[in-house]
Amino acid sequence: MRFSQFGTFFVFTSLITNIVSDVFEAGLISSECSGMLHIYEDSEDHQFTTSVQSLGAGIRTRRVVMEGCGCYILYQGPRRTGRAYFVTRPGQHVINLGRIRSVYRQKCEPGNQ
Repeated sequence: MRFSQFGTFFVFTSLITNIVSDVFEAGLISSECSGMLHIYEDSEDHQFTTSVQSLGAGIRTRRVVMEGCGCYILYQGPRRTGRAYFVTRPGQHVINLGRIRSVYRQKCEPGNQ
């Protein structure tokens, strides 16, 4: 009886390890990721594919759209200061930061784009 309990434990542990490995691998950004973030200010479309530490006076907006893959963090202030908004999935996002003064493209956490 002891052997079958050990065998069941071993199979169960191996199964969980494989599932967890697959989940973490799926969450990584591949080198082929070509997403783009659109920040709309009135009728103007500001497009970002890389980080920008300072946008000067900033972009006044309430709407951003992410196309493709990737993750971004938008900040109220320059160089990662002020309140932040995390964009981790494609599609439209309604944000309440007032102005965006810096944009950072980030490596996504497991489970996100």
